Amino acid sequence: MSSYEIREALEADDGAILNLIRQSPQPGRVVLNFEREPSFHAGARVTCEQPDIWVAIDKKSGEYAALANIGRRALYVNGERHNIRYAHDLRVADRYRGTLVMVRMFRGLKTLVAPNEWMQTVILAENEKSLSTVGSGRAGLPNYFPCGDIVTHLVFAAPLVPIKHDLTIRRANAADLPSMQALLDDQGPKRQFFPCYDLKKVLEGNSYYKDIKIENYWLAWRGEVLEGVVGVWDQKSFKQTRLVQYPRGLSWLRHVYNAWTFLFGGMRLPAAGGVISYRTLHTVVTRGDQPNVLAALVEPIAHRARQARIAVVCAFFSNDPMREAMKKFRTQTLSSKHFLMSFDADPRADLDDRIPYVEVARL
Repeated sequence: MSSYEIREALEADDGAILNLIRQSPQPGRVVLNFEREPSFHAGARVTCEQPDIWVAIDKKSGEYAALANIGRRALYVNGERHNIRYAHDLRVADRYRGTLVMVRMFRGLKTLVAPNEWMQTVILAENEKSLSTVGSGRAGLPNYFPCGDIVTHLVFAAPLVPIKHDLTIRRANAADLPSMQALLDDQGPKRQFFPCYDLKKVLEGNSYYKDIKIENYWLAWRGEVLEGVVGVWDQKSFKQTRLVQYPRGLSWLRHVYNAWTFLFGGMRLPAAGGVISYRTLHTVVTRGDQPNVLAALVEPIAHRARQARIAVVCAFFSNDPMREAMKKFRTQTLSSKHFLMSFDADPRADLDDRIPYVEVARL
């Protein structure tokens, strides 16, 4: 008999879940923790349109030993709309690492997944512990099939020389929604894994678009033609990245770096234990994949970020031609591995060769 109770999480579990997350940061040279204060369930409704949150509870102690969310969101796959699961927020409490709790968890989750259904998941490249378990073939665990590398860019400043272009760059308003939706409906299906967005829900205050306002989108017009859209999302009210620990002996470099950024611009680094301030780019779309249009859109956003001493975060698959836009900005990068998880056969053969898209705001 299992020593764990595996069950769907309730709103009443929020306190215990948040405590588990606080105690299970992501390992690496710089130790980070991706948090969901003050409500895990509220944050989960941003990551997935249909959260599916599960916890493993030690029957003897009552301690929450593990957490997983395999919720669904609507994405374009091979140009068609599908509700795809995303396996994320996989956490194990320290004292249960090395036990069978995650095997027990996945055995329970397997009963929820349809035959031949697959899930997306993303693992930081520096998270060697998690990557070492991928493909281990351990009984009860799903198979992880590598499906691209993701590069996350932290943009610190716009170019010193203004970017030349023939576009009109401005913020969106409610009257722009039909043109914005038409661009997304046209370009979205051309990308693998692009979200199926209904922008009317932004105005309705839908929980999947929490804290997004229409004026948070920036538009690029060439005459009467909308060439590009980029949204800017401040998620700190429900999602935080905490810098838990600097590399041993190097925490003093934070003061040097902050003095440098005060003079030349860039993100201010917090003390160990502090939260990083940033804005996330989302709904990154240009007509026909034009990096120059994206660069023109990001330029005013980066100027404002420098003034506020925060970073702008955006991400691309490594083979995305839109990454060329980032060469015009001062950035730092973070690498991740993207996998398709399945309890059955390799699903990659069913995907066509469309360039994949990653919505970093929903990771």
